[in-house]
Amino acid sequence: MHRPSRDHGRAIRALCADLTPDACTTACPPTLPAREHAQCLIDFRFADDSEALDLARALYARTGVLPGVDTTTSHGTYGGTPIATQPALPVGDDRQHLAWLIASFERYEQVFAILVARAPRPIDFRLRPDAFGFFRTGTQAYPSAWGQGGVVGYNLDGPLHTNERDVLETIFHELFHLNDERRGGWSASALGELFEGIVRRCGRDDGCFGDFAPHDTRVPNGTYYPFDEATRDVREYAAELALRYFREHEAILDGTPLEPPFKCGSEENRVAWERLVEDFFGGLDLSRDCAAGPSAPRGS
Repeated sequence: MHRPSRDHGRAIRALCADLTPDACTTACPPTLPAREHAQCLIDFRFADDSEALDLARALYARTGVLPGVDTTTSHGTYGGTPIATQPALPVGDDRQHLAWLIASFERYEQVFAILVARAPRPIDFRLRPDAFGFFRTGTQAYPSAWGQGGVVGYNLDGPLHTNERDVLETIFHELFHLNDERRGGWSASALGELFEGIVRRCGRDDGCFGDFAPHDTRVPNGTYYPFDEATRDVREYAAELALRYFREHEAILDGTPLEPPFKCGSEENRVAWERLVEDFFGGLDLSRDCAAGPSAPRGS
C-alpha cells in the first residue's frame, strides 16, 4: 500500500491549488506512488492541449520540476496601482514558455557540468526549484517572476519572458533567490553593508550606479533594477550578481568572454564577486585577472 507523502502534498499544492479540494484526488488518487501521482496530475491539468501536455511531461521528466499554478491574488503594486493576478497554465499560445524553460535547464546543465568538474570545492548552487507557479497579470506588468519557498512564480505576461534567452536569465535570477533563502538570507549578511555603501555613494546618480550594476536591467523610467528606489534590495543585487557569474562563465566556455569582467569595475565589485564565488560556486573563477588584458582570459 502506498501512503501519501510530502511529495504527494507538494504536487497537489502546485497543480491543484486553483481547483476544488477533491477534483485532483478523484482524478489522481494519492495512493499512487509519488512520481506516478505527479505525472497523473500533469496529464489531468494539461489534458485539453496535447502539445502543452507533451512539453509539461518533458519538463517534469527531465528536471523533476512541477508545472503548476500560482493562486496569489496580488503581487503588490506597480506605479501605485495594485497588480491583480490569476492562476494560468501555459497552454495554447503560452505553451512556448514550457519549451523555453526546458531549453534553459538544458543550458544550465551544460555550463554547470563543466564548472562542477573544474571547481576546487563542491558548488553549492541548486539548479532546480520544486515547482513553477504560472500566473498572468493581463498586461505585461511586473513581476515577471518571483522565487520563494522552493517555488518560482512565472508571469505568462511578464515583460522579461518574451524570448528564450530572457527566460533563461530571469529564471537563473530567481533560482538565486531560492538558494539565498536556503542559506538563511546570505545576501543580507554577506553583501548588505557593501550594498548600502554603494547606495549612499551614488545617491541619485544613475551613471554612478552603472559602475556597480551586474546587469543592465533597468526599472522603466528609473535606474538599474537593484538600486532603483522602487525595487532597491540587496537580494536583487545578489541575484543579478549571480546571473553575472553565470553569464561570464558561459561566455568564457564559449570562447567569447565578456569584457571587462564585472569584478574589475571597482573594489566593491571585486569584494562582492569574491564572496559570491567562495560561498556558492566552489571558489571557481575563470574570469581573467584584472591586471591582464582582454586577450588573456584565465582558465583551468
